Amino acid sequence: MKPLRRSTALGLLVLSVHLAACLDVDEAVDQFCNSKPGACLDDASDAGPDGNGSLDGGNDGGGPHGGGDGGSDAGTDGGPPDGGRESPGWKSVAPMQTRRTGHTATKLENGRVLVVGGSSAGNTPTNTTELYTVSSNSWSPGPDLGTARMDHTATLLPNGKVLVVGGRGPGGGALNSAEIYDADANEWTPASPIPLGARASHAAVLLPSREVLVAGGGNSHLDGLNTSALYHPDTDSWTDAGSLNVKRNVLTLTLLEVGVVVAIGGFNAAGAETTAEVYDSNQPEAGWRPLLAQMEYGRHGHASTLLPSGRILVTGSLEGSPGRVLKAAELFHWSSTSWTHETEMMEARSFHTATALPSGEVLIAGGYSSPYAMPRASAEIFRRDGSWEFIAPMSSARVNHTATWLESGSVLIIGGTDGSAVLNTAERYVP
Repeated sequence: MKPLRRSTALGLLVLSVHLAACLDVDEAVDQFCNSKPGACLDDASDAGPDGNGSLDGGNDGGGPHGGGDGGSDAGTDGGPPDGGRESPGWKSVAPMQTRRTGHTATKLENGRVLVVGGSSAGNTPTNTTELYTVSSNSWSPGPDLGTARMDHTATLLPNGKVLVVGGRGPGGGALNSAEIYDADANEWTPASPIPLGARASHAAVLLPSREVLVAGGGNSHLDGLNTSALYHPDTDSWTDAGSLNVKRNVLTLTLLEVGVVVAIGGFNAAGAETTAEVYDSNQPEAGWRPLLAQMEYGRHGHASTLLPSGRILVTGSLEGSPGRVLKAAELFHWSSTSWTHETEMMEARSFHTATALPSGEVLIAGGYSSPYAMPRASAEIFRRDGSWEFIAPMSSARVNHTATWLESGSVLIIGGTDGSAVLNTAERYVP
């Protein structure tokens, strides 16, 4: 079910109380929509998972925030053809050919998912890639990267190619190199290296201008970087995008519909950041602007998810030293550049995944529940009314896995570690 328009919410309220003649409808609708974050839209077009009026999502590996493949009349993830509906729940997926954690997973325009790099053991990255064909539920080897890497980013470009940037290389150090995957040719080619410092555990987002913004990350596990750069696909070149106001390693970048990017949390030598800042792609010369309002908790190992309402849901964190893992969730409101508390998750989590669903709800899966505990197999859903609900657990505990929205309506969970071994298993959740 899609998020409600305000006009639809009004109709439901009138029907539910049978007192339309004496109902202050404007006040009632405002109360309803304000009390249920993510439930209402301001009578714009019926929004897709990223609130942009489109239901053809897909992105650079995390959820439905980019260009799609146009769809088809078949269940491209093995579901029923001709618009049939799979039963909800977890579905089995063939295992990968290689165990991976710290990898990326990118849904391509040809109905495949590209899985890149990662590590099969310790901090030793691999240069291997593989392709998941959703229609046949099968894996095939992809071409090798030029450089083995983990903790990198992968961004689907408007031309259907994939830009991979940075990460940790064979010696464990951060990389400044970048590579481009051409799905038509099924090959990698070198791209211009990112300037302003090698980096891993950074963040990247595709802008409306068709450029890729890369920010933060680090070249060690002790501190972060405050540099950012713009990649220009047409010229294979980079320009300086300005300095963040604080160093941010393991940050998140979230693109709002208005073209503003919000950098949230991350850590540096001072600990997990409670701050956020914004980059307006419509005014790139202005650089990064700090937000006065701060979160209640420092966020590191968190997830940030754009809701159809335009708010950003921030979940979980590893905060402090020796550290505690949080259940806390907060909402960022761009209209007021403010934060509000959200109901806590059912379970504390860090380094989990959070995937926006077309219904306006969010799937949360796996992660650590305390700094020294084993990862969790549990999963929960953030409902449109702001509540949380446990669903059936995954088949395996996972942390540092990936979650990728598929066109046909399910979330593909890949790899990670269960605390004792790196995984080659995958599974799919149908809402």
